[in-house]
Amino acid sequence: MQQITGHEQNIAALKKVLESNKVAHAYLFVGPAGVGKRTVALAFARLLLCENIINGGSCFNCRSCRQISGGNHPDLHLIEPAGAAIKLEQIQQLQKQGYYRSYQGGRRIYLIPQSEVMTTPAANALLKILEESPAEMVFILTSSRPAALLPTIRSRCQQFWFRLLTIDQITAGLSASTSTELTKEHQHLLAVMSGGSLGRALALVNQDIQAGRTKVIAILEKATANDLVALLMEAAALATDRVLIEELLEFLPLWLRDVLVWKITKNKSLISNIDMLPEITKQARQYPVSSLVAMLEETELMRKHLETKGNVRLLLDVFFLKLADLSQHSKQ
Repeated sequence: MQQITGHEQNIAALKKVLESNKVAHAYLFVGPAGVGKRTVALAFARLLLCENIINGGSCFNCRSCRQISGGNHPDLHLIEPAGAAIKLEQIQQLQKQGYYRSYQGGRRIYLIPQSEVMTTPAANALLKILEESPAEMVFILTSSRPAALLPTIRSRCQQFWFRLLTIDQITAGLSASTSTELTKEHQHLLAVMSGGSLGRALALVNQDIQAGRTKVIAILEKATANDLVALLMEAAALATDRVLIEELLEFLPLWLRDVLVWKITKNKSLISNIDMLPEITKQARQYPVSSLVAMLEETELMRKHLETKGNVRLLLDVFFLKLADLSQHSKQ
């Protein structure tokens, strides 16, 4: 856990758990996406399995540490979504494995990231395992939407809450986590735009930020002009490239949020796209607060619809037409 960005209190508490030999049966790491829950979960699993702990940290040299680094430790099991969900069959397989002895004579760790996407039958099966499994089994669940988990599962886990990272922490994380050479100005922009998520900042490294923002401005201008034909043509072009859609849904809420915050506060320190302040000021004059809030809500709804893998072209058509309709409210 020595090289993890942020979350010092949680890391210290987890180390103390091991030092006091009071390892719980199940843990739930809760917090926004991309802040490092999975990274800490894997580091904690490594610590639980390490054969030669040094100064409260994993040694990275013993057999267990080397196996984890190679992704082939027989007593560390990763249960990830099969498609859009973690299914009953996956938990049933875990259940079958659970009553065998560990391969290397120690703990057996079950890491379940995105645990909120378990189907109801899968969640009920996991609950049964949590109630009946042997002491050497340790479950580490992560979730950005804990309310989607069964309350009975949450109650059987020790919960650790992970906060958004600071700009300085994101900047440090970028320096440590990417080989791409970034200027200090670019690092700062990525950190500000990340919204406290190192995962999002790392994703933005490989994106053309200026192109993304230009696309957002162009779409909003077409919506304001009520150019429905141009918007539908834009939807048709985007519908064939899911990556571009996801980038749009990444940049659009950040932009709308900046316009809304600037309109309300006029505080430069709160703006992510500070280098685009003239354009933000222009749009802040065009839209009422109610329209900006509604656009943000529609963008979040569009993101959720996209996760259901529905008719992408139809979703984009409806989304852009709603943006145009909301833009017209600014002229009334």
